[in-house]
Amino acid sequence: MTALSRFWFATSRRYSMGIFRIILGAWFLLDFAGFLPALDEIARRPAALMSPCAGLRWSGLSQADPAALVALLRPAAWVLAAAATLGAGTRFALLALALVNAILRSLHNSWGYVGHASILPAFTLFILAFSPGAADWSLDALLGWLAARLRGAARPLLDRLAGRPAAVWPVHLVLMLVAVVYFAAGCEKIREGGRSWLDGRTLQWYLEGRAHSKRLGDSTQFFSARRDTPTDRLFRDPWGLDKVCNSAPATATGKRVAGSRALCAVLSWATLFLECGFFLVFFLPRRLQYVLFLLLAAFHGGIGHMMRIDFGGYVVLYLCAVDWNAVVRALDSFLPGVGRARESS
Repeated sequence: MTALSRFWFATSRRYSMGIFRIILGAWFLLDFAGFLPALDEIARRPAALMSPCAGLRWSGLSQADPAALVALLRPAAWVLAAAATLGAGTRFALLALALVNAILRSLHNSWGYVGHASILPAFTLFILAFSPGAADWSLDALLGWLAARLRGAARPLLDRLAGRPAAVWPVHLVLMLVAVVYFAAGCEKIREGGRSWLDGRTLQWYLEGRAHSKRLGDSTQFFSARRDTPTDRLFRDPWGLDKVCNSAPATATGKRVAGSRALCAVLSWATLFLECGFFLVFFLPRRLQYVLFLLLAAFHGGIGHMMRIDFGGYVVLYLCAVDWNAVVRALDSFLPGVGRARESS
């Protein structure tokens, strides 16, 4: 087996996509508690300003009434998220949830806003739906064990729930997506911000709340304009609308950090190292991988605390690479047989 084949298709006892399914499903249930009720505002948005996402255009759903789609799919999202988390009809629930979630997110993003924090978890649902071991630790596995027991051919329950060693490609594919997004974000900071990012001025400007003061009404966004915009894109001479930008409210901690340009510069450089260097996760030993995950969790926690921007969904994705089977084995002192069952699977 070549190194590339081993990277994608080797099997391992280390990962548990079933446990990761439960964690990701729980995150979606928690996220839906805020996201799904907020979709009511779609009915109040002017249809003339709607710019359907590519997925809606390709599927033909861009011609449908957005409010009617929300009314139809919102209850389904709740049911499918619960089913995927519990593992009831696991494969179908995951794939259906991925599709329904993609449609609802696309509707929400069809007025200029892009929910960056939910994109990677949404893609991960599609990966998980086809992942070996996704139905481990599920109601499906429990029912399969009960049926086998009635036939007199049942393995030990915990052995059946834990499943067998599975291919590592789903974990590596999720981490690859995260690495690509982080790397693109780092490159964009350098390309768009340039020296202003590297010397800390851009981060300082956001932490001071000056971006938030430019937002559109109660939106979290504002338009940016550039003098060097091509003539055919000028809005009001000599300015041209360039793009929609996200804003962030000022917080007490953010203002204290913004008081030091040097500290903002250090944090700006640290952000670039973390984002552009995430691909090293594939070459680091396990313990250093966990250190990198903890640093990035602290990074997103700092963003959430200082800028009120929630990227908790990205942190959840790191958990696919945790050695959950070691955790299960450690539970043997509390639930005798759990660790031995997982070792024998």
